[in-house]
Amino acid sequence: MAKRITETELILPSLYLMSLNEGRITTSELIQKLRDIMKPVGEDLEILIGRNDDKFSQKVRNLKAHNTFEKFGYAQYKGVSKNSYVEITDDGKQHLKQNEDILKYLLINDFTYTDLTENLRKVAQNQNKKKIEVFDENIIIQEGNKRLTEVSIYERSSKLRNYAIQCFTKEDRISCHCCNFNFGDFYGDDIGKGFIEIHHTKPIFKYEDDDIENTLKQAVTNLIPVCSNCHRMIHRNWKKPIEIQFLIDNIHKNGLFNRN
Repeated sequence: MAKRITETELILPSLYLMSLNEGRITTSELIQKLRDIMKPVGEDLEILIGRNDDKFSQKVRNLKAHNTFEKFGYAQYKGVSKNSYVEITDDGKQHLKQNEDILKYLLINDFTYTDLTENLRKVAQNQNKKKIEVFDENIIIQEGNKRLTEVSIYERSSKLRNYAIQCFTKEDRISCHCCNFNFGDFYGDDIGKGFIEIHHTKPIFKYEDDDIENTLKQAVTNLIPVCSNCHRMIHRNWKKPIEIQFLIDNIHKNGLFNRN
């Protein structure tokens, strides 16, 4: 069962939403937009007795009631009554910038609410300690959009990708975990052999002084090789990613691709 989210775990995504909205946002907007990007489940969706709010909404409201942003210096509530809003501070902008890669990785990859909150908790508990580094397959897929500031992520992600491909290659072949599609068979070895995309089933982090080889060995258990079509199907509905086994079951039921 998913653990309830805490106020500190809401800080970073809240700052992100402020940054997308000219630096400020109302509580009502924050509740809805946080719900959209985090996709809460479990106890956080329980309606409070005698209220229209669920527990997730109340947790967002508590950011104001408990002065959570102000305690860290990341944002300030301004205005009065229905016209009040929360505005990001310079310290909040800096905090967001320091964790931008982590947040983007967590949100773009459609991880479950449990995985998302657990890893936001790691970030919150790690402040002013070790730098957290991420691996992101999307940077590899969209190599043409690589920016200079992403070179370190690109290089780490390439190491993870290459290690995963090596692990998942059997008898000189690597095929989609879901539909068994093989790029070499379809396009010919000259252009298709060895090509695959790597789906992250759970977030993969590395602290800056962690040994990369040990990280890769542990990380591979949270990866699967997938073809481009299955990868897009998994992420087709951003608000509700498709579970791997559900996708496989539907391929077995409806798919025409030869799995022999």
